Order: sequence, then C-alpha cells, then structure tokens
Amino acid sequence: MTTDSHRNVSEAQALFNPAFGAYLLASAINTATKKTERPLPWPSAFLILPLVLPTDTRESLPAKSTVTLTAWANDHPRLQAAFAERAAVLTDFTRASLRTGMRHHAIQVTATGLSCPRIPRPASAAPGQEVAECARAAALVGRWLAVTDPTRAFTALGVRP
Repeated sequence: MTTDSHRNVSEAQALFNPAFGAYLLASAINTATKKTERPLPWPSAFLILPLVLPTDTRESLPAKSTVTLTAWANDHPRLQAAFAERAAVLTDFTRASLRTGMRHHAIQVTATGLSCPRIPRPASAAPGQEVAECARAAALVGRWLAVTDPTRAFTALGVRP
C-alpha cells in the first residue's frame, strides 16, 4: 500500500479496525479491573464499543464517572433509543476486536470474565486527538461497567442481554 492510499483510508475504516477495537476494549477492561480488582463480566464487553465509537454518543459522555450509566442513559433518551441497534450492528466487530485482543495477549478470558494481562498505553500517549478521546471514553465506560451489574447496564441502555 502506498502512502497516498493510506491517506485515502476513511475514518470509518480506521475506527472499525479490530486492532483499534481491541485497544479500546483493553482500555475499558483494564480500568474496570483496576477499580474492582476482579475481571469484567464478558457480556459487558459488548456495551463498550457502541458507547465509545459513535461520535455523538462519545461526545455526550460525561468528563467524570460521578454520573452513573443509568443517569446518563436517562438524560440522553435519543441516544438510548438508538443504542440497541448500534450494539447489534457492532456485535461482530466487538467479537473480532476481542479475538484480536486475545491473539495479541492484550485481553485475557478467565473463568470469571475478562482481564488485561498488560496495561494498555494511556490516552495521553495516543496518536491523534480522536484516538485519545476514544481511549478516555473507553476508560470512563470501564469505570461504569465495573460498578454496574451487566443485566442492569443492558437494561439501562435498552438492550436485552
């Protein structure tokens, strides 16, 4: 691939790269496991990318995790209404990202959930503003999911687990 063809890669193709998805999942999982000192329940992984990748959703996330996931969902009914469809559309991408993360030892599946055998690079070290914003959003979502039962999180977002 030439340098010119790299410039023509669309934003969507860049965002929907399984390696980038794996990085975001690992960032969220690492934050969640640091907060609770236990693995993140694996169904929760399917909520991370639909909250982080769409620009409108990511930009509506609070700067701090003092707002709960349920409160955020209630304050954003339009995003909540669209979430189930987004989650369904991103299911295969989430699976591919999980496989990539596991293959590269960034995500580990245990009997009790998902963990990170190594710490992902911090958002401040990310190349580019949007990548850093996605990583920060993933960390926030990880903190939310660490303290929210998966069934309650799915319900708050209008998705049947």
